[in-house]
Amino acid sequence: MLKHFYGFEILVSPYVIAHLKLGLLLKQEGHEIHGNERAQVYLTNTLSDPNETLNKLTGFMKELAYETLKANTIKKDTPILVIIGNPPYSVSSSNKSEFIQKLMKDYKKDLNERNIQPLDDDYIKFIRFAQWKIEQNPQGIVGIITNNSYLDGIIHRQMRKELLRTFDKIYILNLHGDSRKQETCPDGSKDENVFDIQQGVAIALLIKNEKK
Repeated sequence: MLKHFYGFEILVSPYVIAHLKLGLLLKQEGHEIHGNERAQVYLTNTLSDPNETLNKLTGFMKELAYETLKANTIKKDTPILVIIGNPPYSVSSSNKSEFIQKLMKDYKKDLNERNIQPLDDDYIKFIRFAQWKIEQNPQGIVGIITNNSYLDGIIHRQMRKELLRTFDKIYILNLHGDSRKQETCPDGSKDENVFDIQQGVAIALLIKNEKK
């Protein structure tokens, strides 16, 4: 597990909790982390440029630089077979690195729409990152719970096309729950979100099979 499990987290508190919980889990299973061992959960922004270098930082900031550089090595060079996540939803995304902006062009090409700004939502960028990472392997799986607007949005049609191009099987569990759509359940009762948010959500399993 220590060799083949990786995690990226941008906030300090869940980063620390992840290390504590993984350490306790391994101890319960009979392995106590010691010496230079560590759970490979890194304090970093998943959507930052994997080619960036941080060589002018000192002290505690130097340790943060090490975290980012290790994460960047994983982004660039480590084959990943399974990606799971619950990324943030943010239409006003502040993740605007050249790296992710370049990848997002595949979801925006040939769209003659007046406003495609919602495609810059963070959750869509995370899906694009996961697709990019799995595309580097002969096979792989993405399991992700996100905003469900990409399922039927007009401006998301190129995104859907790209996902169909990369993955051999796609399973969608649409949990609905968008308070603005005023949908109802099949029995006529109120459609309630599984989370305490207005935006509807969906679980996607994206599977790429090895070609033979």
